[in-house]
Amino acid sequence: MLKLYNITKAVNKETVFTKTTETKIIQSFKPGIWQYWLTFIILAFSIFLAFTAFGINTITGLSILSVSGLVIIYIILSVCTTGYVITNQGISVRKGPFSGKFKEINYGDINNISIKQGSMQKRFKIGNLTIVTGGVSRVFKGIRNPYQVKELINKEKASAYERRTLLRKIL
Repeated sequence: MLKLYNITKAVNKETVFTKTTETKIIQSFKPGIWQYWLTFIILAFSIFLAFTAFGINTITGLSILSVSGLVIIYIILSVCTTGYVITNQGISVRKGPFSGKFKEINYGDINNISIKQGSMQKRFKIGNLTIVTGGVSRVFKGIRNPYQVKELINKEKASAYERRTLLRKIL
């Protein structure tokens, strides 16, 4: 569990309101590597071409080999370092090998959730989940079982709405 502490304001050196909220992690997941199956096939063919047609001793062969290798390494690093966390307060997203911060999406900001699956994505049981927040679309690629994740987000969004309305009635 993550604990978030809100800063309290003091009036005349007395604490007015103290609130400690705990963020409970509902589900944590990473994208699937199989979303890049076509890219891997093309890169494998280019590596094969670099070895057979141009040879490894030519500048063209070395260039094709090095660029293909760098693209493969970047794809693997980006898939391994991308993470999605569904909590009771929102969705945290960390994308790519060069981002060190999680980006938060609150449930109150989510307007629409849609799923897009190609034929090969259906075969691998993955899909792209698009979350629209205030005109900005965020695409989560390579999500395993995207319909279950969508239902989980909608359920958590509804419970967050209920908590907010209950809190408004109390206060």
